[in-house]
Amino acid sequence: MSKSVQTNTLLFAALFKERGVLATLVVAQVIATILAFAPATADDIWIRLGGISLFVHLTFLSSLTWLYLLRTQLQQLRQALQLTALMLSLLLTTAVFSGLLIEFAGDYFVQQNSYEFILRNLLVVFLVTALFIQFLTIHFEKEQQTNALARAELDALQARIRPHFLYNSLNTAAELTHYDPQAAEQAILALAALSQAAMRVGKETALADEITLTQQYIKLESWRFAERLQVNWQLPEQLPAITIPCLTLQPLLENAVCHGVEPALTGATIYVELHITKRSLVILVENPISTEQQKRPGNGMALDNIRQRLDLYYHGRAKLTVTAREGMFRVKLVLPLNIENTLVPV
Repeated sequence: MSKSVQTNTLLFAALFKERGVLATLVVAQVIATILAFAPATADDIWIRLGGISLFVHLTFLSSLTWLYLLRTQLQQLRQALQLTALMLSLLLTTAVFSGLLIEFAGDYFVQQNSYEFILRNLLVVFLVTALFIQFLTIHFEKEQQTNALARAELDALQARIRPHFLYNSLNTAAELTHYDPQAAEQAILALAALSQAAMRVGKETALADEITLTQQYIKLESWRFAERLQVNWQLPEQLPAITIPCLTLQPLLENAVCHGVEPALTGATIYVELHITKRSLVILVENPISTEQQKRPGNGMALDNIRQRLDLYYHGRAKLTVTAREGMFRVKLVLPLNIENTLVPV
């Protein structure tokens, strides 16, 4: 999909989001209130307001329904044509429902000639819709600018996540070539996979692939730390076919290795748990706290970096909390999900 088509798709899709539908209903109620309290109306204002509100809401929601059903074709059009389609849909639906109102309730609601009634409704809907389209365009352009700034910040944060073990891993691979060429080849392939993942800025990856990538990272570090590095994986038997941001789990394990295993002379065991519900994915990573670890800088900076990336990606809905007690450093990450996918084996 080209950039222009994608932009048009986002513009038109904004109508069918919760805020877009809510804004449409608010505009419809404003129109109903204006018509009900206009001069020279019937004496019973509140009954008239109820009837006009029902009429206007049916008109707007019916128009949005037709636009939603035709969204695939409309999203291929330019922005100006999309907005024209919105205007024409509302005017056409207004004319149809005005005619139905004249036919079935004209004695109460229609105080003038039928054609004048339809033209007045069309004029009011045209003016309010024009203002609504202007507001929608301004709002969308502002949202695009905000997203662009957030994307630039996300890219900058993502660029900072460079595997700090690159130098050590290359040295490990070089040493392995002397006595275990096959292990050296696997180490280089694992390093290549991690480097490729680091370049996938802001993209999604399957949860199973993220776990596989993290396990490749642990295997790569295991050649350096040997028996000093142990990982206790507690994963569900089946994983949902969901996607998460690339490099979500791996940096948490990298942080645990850097600040939990590397400073400990006797090594340490990292505990990894995944809990999945219909609304969230919970990731728990624990590693022992040593005196050497407390002296090492950068632990909070790395986690803050991860937190900022996820806040930008999930618009503040992701939660990353850190606790340190009973000799264990624990990171809890909660990602919002809407799981309606098939489970896949781990």
